[in-house]
Amino acid sequence: MWAKEFSLTEEERGECAVLVAAANVAAGKAGLDISNRIFEVMGSRSTASKYGFDRFWRNIRTHTQHNPAEYKLRNIGNWVLNDEFPKSGYYS
Repeated sequence: MWAKEFSLTEEERGECAVLVAAANVAAGKAGLDISNRIFEVMGSRSTASKYGFDRFWRNIRTHTQHNPAEYKLRNIGNWVLNDEFPKSGYYS
């Protein structure tokens, strides 16, 4: 699909949008889960600046806030339940 560039059909663009949305949500959830577990295992020393784990968590959290999973999940759910692909927009 990448080679088609701007000649993608509406259905092809919609399929890509759903797949990318699913990957985005999964990556955000996995990153937050992993960084939270690091803090649980390592305790308070994991926040020491020499390890940088707090920065990793902040970067993931910032990414998930700037690209909200709620919009992605709504688009995926609308496709699953109503067979409607996401409309082009800021968060799709």
